[in-house]
This record gives sequence, C-alpha cells and structure tokens, in this order.
Amino acid sequence: MEEIKAFTNQKELPDVTVENLNTQYSVNGQTQIVLSTPLALRYNNPQKEYSVFPKGIVLVFYDKNMNIHSSLRADYGIYYEKRNFAKVSGNVILTNVNGSILRTEELFLDEKEEKIYSVKPVNIVDKSGFEITGEGGFESNLDFTIYRFTDVTGKIIKNDDEAFIEPDESDNTKRVNKSENIKENINLK
Repeated sequence: MEEIKAFTNQKELPDVTVENLNTQYSVNGQTQIVLSTPLALRYNNPQKEYSVFPKGIVLVFYDKNMNIHSSLRADYGIYYEKRNFAKVSGNVILTNVNGSILRTEELFLDEKEEKIYSVKPVNIVDKSGFEITGEGGFESNLDFTIYRFTDVTGKIIKNDDEAFIEPDESDNTKRVNKSENIKENINLK
C-alpha cells in the first residue's frame, strides 16, 4: 500500500512529461543547442526543480555560423536549471570541433564554473590516433578543447609512412623503419 501511495503522490510525479522531444535553445535567434531525447521529465515543485532524461539524451552544440561545434550522448541525464549544472551517465560520448572523442561512464557540466569534469576513468582519442586515459578523471573547458587529466596513461599509434625516433643506448636516438607500424605506450603519472 505504501508503494501505491508513493506512486500516486503528486509531489513525486513530474509536472511535465514529454516523449520524443526534439528542441533547440537559441540566443538572439541563433541556435546554440539542439536537444533530442525519447523521454523528458520536468519537476517544478520547491523540493524538486530539475529535468530528467531517463532514456538517454543527445545534445548538439553549434557555433555562430551554425556549424556543429561539439556533441554529447549519454544513456541518462539530469539538469538543474537554477544551478546551471548537469550530470550525464552511461556510455557517455563527447566530441569536440577538433575531432577528439571522449568516452566515460559519468560526466558533469558546470556552466557557472565553465567546466566539464569527471572523477571516473576517461578515455580520449583524437583524430590523429593519439589516445590518452585519465584513470582518476579529467577536467576541461565547456568547449572540450583544453583539458587536463588525473592519473594518466596513453598510447600513440603511428602510420606506416611516418618515422619515429626512440632512445638508443649508444647515441640516445634510434630511427625506426618507416614501414613498421608502431604502438607506443606512455605513462605520464
């Protein structure tokens, strides 16, 4: 009986429920963000003031020329409008204008502090193949163009036609044959 009362309690139910939401956020007629989600729940009572996206969310961010600047996809999202703070989780993928792709299980966006961060392991691969993992998380600007990591490891994959120089005992350099495919693990702890 308690479960039925809790389920029908008006204070626990969302004020607004929208299925298959596709909306855009604009400033001065300029589209900045397009949001898509299968389900959005909005709570407006004094105890709860936030929006929940329990079945996933996709955000596409645009620059002033209407070019895609970055995008974010996650299995779950929650946004606290008064605090300008969001949390996304589950298969989070964030891309930026430079082609870098971030993957993690949890990510926070703090608009007031102008930063994106995570305390979960984060993996980023840029378009050149450079891969870096922050085992202790990371922090970046809102554009995801400048970032720093905690407890870092990485891998560089060079193409067959690129030369790579590595240390040698004799003269501290060793040229590697261009035809070799090289994988180098680096530890930046």
